[in-house]
Order: sequence, then structure tokens, then C-alpha cells
Amino acid sequence: MDLMLRYLILLACTPLLVFILHIVAVRISVRYKFGIANQIIVIICSFIGHMPMAAVLWMVYLRHIATPVELIWAVFYSLIVYNALAYSYFHVFNMSETARRIRILYEIYTSKQLKASDIAPLYNANDMLNSRLERLLSMKQIKLSHDRYLLDRRLLYYAARIVAWWGCILGFPPPQVVYNRTKQ
Repeated sequence: MDLMLRYLILLACTPLLVFILHIVAVRISVRYKFGIANQIIVIICSFIGHMPMAAVLWMVYLRHIATPVELIWAVFYSLIVYNALAYSYFHVFNMSETARRIRILYEIYTSKQLKASDIAPLYNANDMLNSRLERLLSMKQIKLSHDRYLLDRRLLYYAARIVAWWGCILGFPPPQVVYNRTKQ
């Protein structure tokens, strides 16, 4: 098999690598009750995955590159592809973890059939908001201070800004910030 093709196939295996690391990490986290949010575990696995992926890529392809300039560009390309695929894996996992559509499908599957009136109680707006706030608190992205939520760490905030910026470049309307401030 052509060397370049093996290189590209290995890079394409990034989600599989992150998935395997994710399986192991979640089982360890559950067994030892680390209490780390599932989304944080995926992010950690994506970062840890750089090491084995780099080692395999070096053995299969990168060590065969003739010039330092080509090596730098190949490493740069590898980092972009690996991180883009790991980012995609994160969002597929995150969707399965948080999306209402996935939960509705799961509820219908496990019950074999449900009426709309049976599904509606599962989706109380306050419960959905509280679960999202709890998730952000457990990920330490927000903190609660005197009955108010404040940004704590800004990783997801910056990610949201990048996604909003990218949407604007693509021509999507910017997200609207809606909140009610009551005078006290």
C-alpha cells in the first residue's frame, strides 16, 4: 500500500482512537468515582490521543519525509486533521449526551411505543435548563455566586465565540442574546 495512503488512513482513524481512549477513561472514572463531566473526559482523551497518534504517524510516514520543511508541513497538516476529527468526535458524543431528539428516540425504543402525552412530561423546560446549568457547573465553565451564574473558565465561551464567528462568515445570522434584567 502506498505510504501516503497509509498516512491518510491512519489520520482518518482519529475518531476510533479517541473512542477507544474514551471507553477506557469513562470506565476508570466510573470505577474510581472521579466525578469528572463526560465532556471533559472526551477533551482529555483527545489531548492524550496526540501521543499514540504521533508515534504511529512517525513510524508509518513522517520519518520517511526527506526535508525538514516537508516534515514541518506534514506535522502541521497532521495536527490540523487530528484535531478536526477529534473535535468532530467530541460533538457527535456531545450530541448523543445532550440532544433531546436522541433522548426521545431512546425513550421510544426502550418503551417500544409512546404517545406524545407520555413524552411531554420528560421535557420540562426548567429541568432542561437546570440540567444544562448543572453540566456547565460540573465542567467548571460557570460558577454560582449569590444566586447568579458567572463565567468561570472560558474554554466553552471561546468555542462558542468561534462557532458564532464562523457562522457569520458563512452568512448565518449572529446568535441573539436574550435575557431579562429586572430592577431590584
